[in-house]
Amino acid sequence: MIACRALLAVLVASLLAGCVISILARKVVAPPNKSGVKALFADTPLIENAPLAFADTWKVRVAQPRADIAVASVEPGDYSFQYDLQLEYGEDRPPGIQRLIAFWRSAREREPLPPKGTVVLLHGYLQDKRFVTPWAVRLAQEGFRCALVDLRGHGESTGKHISFGAFEAGDVSAVLDDLATRGWDVSRVGILGVSYGASVALLAAGRDPRVSAVVAFEPFSSAERAVPELMRAAFASQAHGISDQQFAAAHVKQARVAGFEWKDADIPAALAKSRAPVMFLHGEADTCLSPDHSRVLMVHEPARSRVVLVAWGAEDPRAATDADHHYGSRAYVASLRPAERRAVRGMLS
Repeated sequence: MIACRALLAVLVASLLAGCVISILARKVVAPPNKSGVKALFADTPLIENAPLAFADTWKVRVAQPRADIAVASVEPGDYSFQYDLQLEYGEDRPPGIQRLIAFWRSAREREPLPPKGTVVLLHGYLQDKRFVTPWAVRLAQEGFRCALVDLRGHGESTGKHISFGAFEAGDVSAVLDDLATRGWDVSRVGILGVSYGASVALLAAGRDPRVSAVVAFEPFSSAERAVPELMRAAFASQAHGISDQQFAAAHVKQARVAGFEWKDADIPAALAKSRAPVMFLHGEADTCLSPDHSRVLMVHEPARSRVVLVAWGAEDPRAATDADHHYGSRAYVASLRPAERRAVRGMLS
């Protein structure tokens, strides 16, 4: 009887573990715009007023797997752009805005400029195209036509599942095809991507020869490693208590649930095929996606790519004096390996 009870307990525990893994797998590939969770700073005036810069918005129908991809354009012109953001950091809480100056003219009020080329901008996980609008306006001031994309399952785009780039890289090519029909020059396109969007950009560069350059802010090198980091950052309360082993087991099921293959989201393999130079930018103290992701990707990067590390003073242990701490801890930078010190190009407080 005791043996039977013990066996029953093991079976129940196994079933519960299997349920957790199945639920986790479905959660990971579910569309973030259905999660009810808002991205950091989503309610700020900067994000809410971003659409004023959009000259036009439309959707691109993708057949396989079906989704309507929302796109907005920011056209070349003088927007009288001003932008200054300073964040304050505290222990055990998200960063807050200490100072924010953000201004640009609306699309109608801008002074038009002749186009120099095309840049596609891709946002991060849980975000949408509004979050990359400041970069788009800055690029538009230099004469670039900018297409801002809501990745599938984000913002105003539809899509039953996300796939960490397996589907999304094809969506980017579909957007480029659509831009060509609208008279945009897509013979040589740059992509600026943030986090999840940066990894999608790298995959797109490996598939589509029209992608001629990529700026990748804190990309991930593999979804298997990135998913636990992203889930624990975006869904901290729900992800609490889920072990690395459970995340690994769910990883196997995620592709099956969403209907893709992980080989189609292989970023190092895509980089090996791409000829587009890449600039990797990664915060040395990034707690959502470790800067090691960018270091791994640099091994596979095309010629003329480089990694830029940014030291955030407010996240570093305070040095002995303010002179050593402000605008990035000099004491912290001095502790880096020589190659890492050479890669530091920004020091922010």
